[in-house]
Amino acid sequence: METFFVHRFSHATSPLSNVFRNCAYYWTFGSLIAYYVNHPLYTPVSDLQMKIGFGFGLICQIANFYCHLILKSLRSPDGSGGYQIPHGFLFNIVTCANYTTEIYQWLGFNIATQTVAGYVFLVVAAFIMTNWALAKHRRLKKLFDGKEGRPRYPRRWVILPPFL
Repeated sequence: METFFVHRFSHATSPLSNVFRNCAYYWTFGSLIAYYVNHPLYTPVSDLQMKIGFGFGLICQIANFYCHLILKSLRSPDGSGGYQIPHGFLFNIVTCANYTTEIYQWLGFNIATQTVAGYVFLVVAAFIMTNWALAKHRRLKKLFDGKEGRPRYPRRWVILPPFL
């Protein structure tokens, strides 16, 4: 739903080949996590822990959605617009607020389910998003250098908490 109604992709940001890689990544981890959660020897977490993890994850998912709406507003529908500096909400303190809220959402999921496969997914996803965040931070600082009338990229507190 998010892909169809929120994101605006261009070939440069998301070539068609990424669809196959991303589907393989999510389906593999989804199957692995589902295997463990549905295994007869799986011991569910306490009801309280499940509610805390679910609630925290839900709040972070809503925050992630809001971050994506902010990012969507920066791009023109026809893809002709260039880069803009994200601002507002968590973007005032974090370069990649969308990655931050997604990582925390998966942390909430793992608090609620407690599977090794889920935590492996979280670590892999956090590693990937950390690399993306570092690259995006460098790109924004380079594009918005304050020279020749371009705005200067504001100093953010962090690039991607709690890591950098």
